[in-house]
Amino acid sequence: MTSPSSSKLYIALIILAGLIGGYITYSQWIKPAEALIPAPLISSQDSLAAFKDLKIDFKVLNDSTYKNLITSGESPVNPGVTGKKDLFAP
Repeated sequence: MTSPSSSKLYIALIILAGLIGGYITYSQWIKPAEALIPAPLISSQDSLAAFKDLKIDFKVLNDSTYKNLITSGESPVNPGVTGKKDLFAP
């Protein structure tokens, strides 16, 4: 049999090991893997100059497939009555 003092020592060591393990787990010593994302190039920023010479072909709207499309359901959509007026009212 072990003496009561050595039993208390084992309990103290287990608690200390748990505290150290918890500190290491929740501290910044162990960082999760980070994905390296390259910074965007400044010269590749969007600008409206790219749309300066844009030509839109509206011939697709005259196609028979487009003309045969039908509207099903209510248009415009009626959202109806939703939610409560006062959430905190009794």
